[in-house]
Amino acid sequence: MDIDKTVKLRPRFRYYTDKKKTVLLERIKKLKTEYSSKFRVKLSGNHIWIHHARSREKIFTPHLHLELVEGDYELPNKLLVKGLYSPNSSYWTMFMFLHFILAGLFIVFAIMVYTKSVLDENYALYVYLMGFVVLAWLGLYVFARYNRKRGLSQAYELEKVFKEWVKK
Repeated sequence: MDIDKTVKLRPRFRYYTDKKKTVLLERIKKLKTEYSSKFRVKLSGNHIWIHHARSREKIFTPHLHLELVEGDYELPNKLLVKGLYSPNSSYWTMFMFLHFILAGLFIVFAIMVYTKSVLDENYALYVYLMGFVVLAWLGLYVFARYNRKRGLSQAYELEKVFKEWVKK
């Protein structure tokens, strides 16, 4: 998987295997005890979350969410493992909240530009503010890419655990 090659902030992947779901779930339970000092593993039905140990977590530390899907329409006789690399949920929620605030401000400033232009009043301030919002959006994106790059080594560790789990 080319985690660092994608533009997406939350890279996804699909992996097909001939192994049965019960076998993979048993393996993840063994890996959970084997790697308990380095990783935290949570299971819920067909979903598996692999986190780094709390002592190793930083703001940029990713986690890996896996979903086991039986009977996929593309290859119905194989088990599909859908994976998603994602940052800490609180961090991601705050990040999305900031995006929604910026989107709201952009819309408000756009409405003000339209209103002022219809009334033949000066609207330059609101155009500048819209430009500032766009720059803030770009700043958030660059910040997210930078933090993702900082967490890349930890993402590769998660990928290594995934490959060990699925190919053993």
